[in-house]
Amino acid sequence: MEPTWTDKIVIVTGGGGGMGQAAAKRFADAGARTFVFGRTKESLQETAALSNNITPVVCDVADTTSVAAALDEVLKHGVPFALIHTAGINTPDRFMAHADPTRIASAESWRRVMEINVLGVANMIQAVAKPMAAAGGGRIVVVSSTAGHGYDSFAGVPYTASKWAVHGMLFTARMQLNAHGIVVSEYAPGEALTPLVKLRPVQLTEEHKAKMISTTDCAESLFFIASQPHSMSLVQLPAYQPFGGMPPQIAAPWLKGLEIRPV
Repeated sequence: MEPTWTDKIVIVTGGGGGMGQAAAKRFADAGARTFVFGRTKESLQETAALSNNITPVVCDVADTTSVAAALDEVLKHGVPFALIHTAGINTPDRFMAHADPTRIASAESWRRVMEINVLGVANMIQAVAKPMAAAGGGRIVVVSSTAGHGYDSFAGVPYTASKWAVHGMLFTARMQLNAHGIVVSEYAPGEALTPLVKLRPVQLTEEHKAKMISTTDCAESLFFIASQPHSMSLVQLPAYQPFGGMPPQIAAPWLKGLEIRPV
């Protein structure tokens, strides 16, 4: 375990809310100088208000120019020891075929999901890798999903495709980066109560929400992974969710909303 995080520089992407916000607070509470990246200053200010150790930096991870500018802001204070990449999106149009054409994933949705969920990971890793390596190494933890390890029909086709791509990217890049002293790990949560659930075809019941992985749970997992000197691949599931499949019973109220049937 990393003995202390005091004064270590940590970047958390997707830091404007949800899992990223919770993770930023966890590292900041441990003493890390934490920089939160996100697309809007307003959401980042909410996170920054949680700790004096949190600094907001506007950044669109899908834009290499934006990433470079954001990293330059961090490097003014020193080299990041850890990158915690939580940034990701989903869309309400997530089908390949459906009687309702508004539910079929549009070209724009495909583009944005792949740009943010896949290229965003590549952009951030490539940006931090050079200064990390020059400083002797560091830690990178990327949030993927169980949708990238099995099948999660409720997550939608574009999202699932993006998370399989992230899983493959990390699997392939791990040893390449390790040769430069950078430890790469993957965190694959199952059903987590993040802002993404608001985009589901049918909204969750309060009973369902109470049994999901909380953002605090996610933050603790990310902190644990980043504290290890070894590469990890951690899958975290709520008790009711089987690995690589559709949740039973508890999720039944919204399964019909998926309308998985001949069109």
